[in-house]
Amino acid sequence: MAFKKVDKEFCLSDNNPNVYGYRCLSEGFLADRFQPAIGFKMHKRDDGVAVRWEDIRISDGKVYGKPVVNIGRFPELYDEIVDGFYNGASCGKIVALEISDDPEMIVEGQTGPTVTKWFPREISIVDIPGNYSAFAQLYDDNDNVIRDLSDQTQINNQKNMNKLNLNAAQIAALNLSDDASESDISQALNKVIEKAGKFDAAQKELKDLKAADNKKQVSEILDKAQTERKLTKAAADKLAETYAENPTGLKDLVDNLTAQQLVTDTIDQTEVPAEYKGKSFKDLYLSGELEQVKEKFPKFYESLTKNK
Repeated sequence: MAFKKVDKEFCLSDNNPNVYGYRCLSEGFLADRFQPAIGFKMHKRDDGVAVRWEDIRISDGKVYGKPVVNIGRFPELYDEIVDGFYNGASCGKIVALEISDDPEMIVEGQTGPTVTKWFPREISIVDIPGNYSAFAQLYDDNDNVIRDLSDQTQINNQKNMNKLNLNAAQIAALNLSDDASESDISQALNKVIEKAGKFDAAQKELKDLKAADNKKQVSEILDKAQTERKLTKAAADKLAETYAENPTGLKDLVDNLTAQQLVTDTIDQTEVPAEYKGKSFKDLYLSGELEQVKEKFPKFYESLTKNK
């Protein structure tokens, strides 16, 4: 992109009434709110940004600025401005923050109110100044149209209507028009809140169901692991807490564990222990040793049972 600054100061606005009958006080121009300080050519936004305003100042009841031309998109505009073919600036979409109908502020030729605090959304380069191309409306800080400039009560209501400071997009999302009343907004929000409450309840129910399912899976995995002698109860209890919400991870861990080998697993169960040689099932039963044999030497116990 290429840009070129025009060393020519434009009067962006003054204290005189515009072609629509109202006037905007230069002293109430909020330069810090005019950001980005851009403008179009003849207010045609679809054509792209034509200028950026710099050196903005207020002096003797007028707002001044110098344009930096976007010659990459408008290659002829710089010369047209220098040669005087486009010799005016026009404020577009004026945001009125304070409006007065004080008769003492009315000047000759003024038929509308006095805007005492304001800023534009853009300031276009034009051939004839005066808000060319149907930018007659004033807007409040939420981009809502101020419809009746002569009715101060209506203007104040319009300014105070949106106590929640909703912007135009948010109001549109509620399926409301930009002139919706506070009651309309309140009812629409209540419906949204009601739907949100139902959604939250459904989310909680799903969360509870998932937690219950996770708990069931974790319990089954750990029970099986203990049966297979991969985990002790103490280890299983600890893993149940660690993997409470991750049964998949727990299963992967347990599947890679090796079963514990008991000492009795290494004993040759077919060999008759010396202390039990010559003793029958009945002998061991009467001596109270049968249960111990059954636990430590299951194969020997099985042979005793068959012999019995």
